[in-house]
Amino acid sequence: MNEAETALWWARVRAAGPQRVEPSSAFPAGMLRLVEPEVTAVWLLAVVPEGARHSVSEELGLPALAVEQPNDTARVLAACLRCCWAEPTGPMWPGVPASKDEVAAVFGEITNRDKAASNRALLAAIRRLAGAAWLLWDEPGQTVRLGPRVAAWGSAELSALRELWRMLPSAADVGRADEEGPR
Repeated sequence: MNEAETALWWARVRAAGPQRVEPSSAFPAGMLRLVEPEVTAVWLLAVVPEGARHSVSEELGLPALAVEQPNDTARVLAACLRCCWAEPTGPMWPGVPASKDEVAAVFGEITNRDKAASNRALLAAIRRLAGAAWLLWDEPGQTVRLGPRVAAWGSAELSALRELWRMLPSAADVGRADEEGPR
């Protein structure tokens, strides 16, 4: 890959985030290549060295994303992690698909809102997270899967996320509690 092609790839990633490409596509050094299940495509995203300060991301042209409704968005991402990360001792990427209803059950349990408000907040956050490639949202199928950006988390973040995973209820736990009713 020549210098011009490398510069073009970096510009694409800076402008639009992770890039989904054909499995046979060439990619420049410094990019992480994540293979989709069934090898239908690969995702390319920039690799920031673990422990690098925020200024390194800015220097690479990869500033942190500003997010609307950060609390709801963080809670939805946490609910998706709980539902889509099958085993927290294993790799997070690519995760397993989860239905919107499973994610909604976990999100509802940690926010304790009425169903209509919870659903609006959930869908808005899923769309924001999917737009930034933290999640992959199949709207017709109403399923969500972890996006390629989660693969860039380092060991320090994964340790904290494993603890969060253990603290959150699973969708199955929420369903069982609903069946049992109030105590």
